[in-house]
Amino acid sequence: MAAVPLETRIADGRTIHLPAVVSEFSDEELDFRLFKVLAAHAAGQIEFGTYERNTEDLRAAFASLTDLYDRSKQDERDSFAIDPAQLADSAIQVMSEFRHPGAADAPATIDYRQVINLFPIPALARRIFGTIENGRIDRRLRRRYRGLARDLNLIRDHLRHRRPKIIDLPPALAPFELLFQVALLGGALDDAREFYRQVVSELETIVAEYLNAEETTVADTLMATSRVYALFQSISMEDAEQQVEVPDQLDQEDENSQTEQMAARREPDARPQRRDARELFNAWNSESEGEFDELDGSEAWTDGETPEQDLEAGEVAFNYDEWDRELVDHRVSWCRVIEKKVKRGNRDFVDDTRERYKGVVSSIRHQFQLMKPENLARITNELDGEDYDLNAVVDFFIDRRADGQQSERIYTKRLRRRRDVAVSFLLDQSSSTARTIGRHPLQPYTHPGRRIIEIEKEGLVLMSEALEAVGDIYSINGFTSEGRRNVKFYVLKDFQEHYSDEVMRRIGGITYQNNTRLGAAIRHATAKLEKQEARTRLLIVLSDGRPYDHDYGDARYAREDTREALRQAKIAGITPFCITIDRESESELRDLYGEIGYTIIDDVMSLPERLPGIYRRLTS
Repeated sequence: MAAVPLETRIADGRTIHLPAVVSEFSDEELDFRLFKVLAAHAAGQIEFGTYERNTEDLRAAFASLTDLYDRSKQDERDSFAIDPAQLADSAIQVMSEFRHPGAADAPATIDYRQVINLFPIPALARRIFGTIENGRIDRRLRRRYRGLARDLNLIRDHLRHRRPKIIDLPPALAPFELLFQVALLGGALDDAREFYRQVVSELETIVAEYLNAEETTVADTLMATSRVYALFQSISMEDAEQQVEVPDQLDQEDENSQTEQMAARREPDARPQRRDARELFNAWNSESEGEFDELDGSEAWTDGETPEQDLEAGEVAFNYDEWDRELVDHRVSWCRVIEKKVKRGNRDFVDDTRERYKGVVSSIRHQFQLMKPENLARITNELDGEDYDLNAVVDFFIDRRADGQQSERIYTKRLRRRRDVAVSFLLDQSSSTARTIGRHPLQPYTHPGRRIIEIEKEGLVLMSEALEAVGDIYSINGFTSEGRRNVKFYVLKDFQEHYSDEVMRRIGGITYQNNTRLGAAIRHATAKLEKQEARTRLLIVLSDGRPYDHDYGDARYAREDTREALRQAKIAGITPFCITIDRESESELRDLYGEIGYTIIDDVMSLPERLPGIYRRLTS
């Protein structure tokens, strides 16, 4: 099939499309069973009307979604503030009542592709549609061909055991994995349900409403796509709205770049490699240029970059190189870091943290005050000074009488001393820090757990109390990213600022958003730290895992760029140290931070109390 032209093998309603290679299980029999299931799905698309055209249901769906996404009616919808999910629900009634083909201003020929193109972001809608339509075909096959159920169940069970852990996925991919599990794998896995309980519940409701009827059509899939599309957009907006920046207006995310990521192209003569099952099931729905078998990795992405976002008043942009492991050189001025100030949040968070850890705060202050040197220190064995050192004078006369080789260093001085330390804290604010930990599985409402970002913020509060006690100069910064040209660097406290009410409010306003382009953030933090004239300069990175961004290449590319950024910091006379909570990827962390000091905190709840101790060891 790889030799068949793209335009003849996609959506013609007659051709069954199968991958050239299936090696999901590395087991010949299991891979053959998967191939049979894929063939059954492809035949089911023809039999159960995936490619049907101009049906009354399709025209009804087209009319409903045209009304829903018509840009000319956007102002009317905004005026009434109607929830898009409610509008999508109303489409059920439209489909039952609307049966006149000419009622909508529709094209002469309507199939699923024309309806998909009505969505504001067709690429996002297409990915959602493909997974839901596969779920519909799977259910129709099970009802029509009972003998096929054994193969379908076998493959489903094996796939369930091979799915990645939801917390290991980049935040932008987690919703698609949840949809795949709910629509095709018989329900969400336990870890997915634990971390995304509400999203899973919504997806299960949508799938049950649209796919569980006896005679579902592709129009049902399209209406379910509209519901899921609205759900995924609401998830994205919830993340975006919580980051409060200096400009009062929220940044507008480029959702297309959230879903259409960096391409992973193979060399022309490379052999086909194992592809993720989700990609295999959805290959028929791809509209990427080129052949399916030329795409590598667990996702077949299309090339796409998030465009540069405009600078707001008071923001400054800096360009930094990025290390490319394949070029074995830097990409010059490849990344743009935008330095921002976080708008004041609420000081209540700092006050609540002080109250929660009041015993710990008192102990930390006392310990760090002991680290603070006296204002004047007595220095002995000097050639001149303010006073005699009596011990040295006695030794002087003894040595002169013994052999005449006495030391002239018999004076003392009193010199003013201070700790010569500057430290920069760099906080990962990516969406993955929104994960909730410590939730009691049997008492989720009375013991709901806490977000990682909240625990990291508590650690910063305790560190600030400690550093104020010892007198070291310090800065606190956070970072997120939306592609290489939009790395956001939030300054919560600069080196010259006092730990004031304004800074406390900024700490209270920290929240999670977007991705983790760690290399660019480290380079900017290093540049700021290099300007400090302290003898000891520390860069402490707090992160929950590994670097990731839309266009950050593969995992190895991101790791090597981060490692190079840390190495450059070390060459500049800065001591980097990384604190992470991702014990499950310890081998990768060792590869990433191997030459640099790092620690893994198993119990993230202990981070606030352990952070001052780690700092004390680094500066003692």
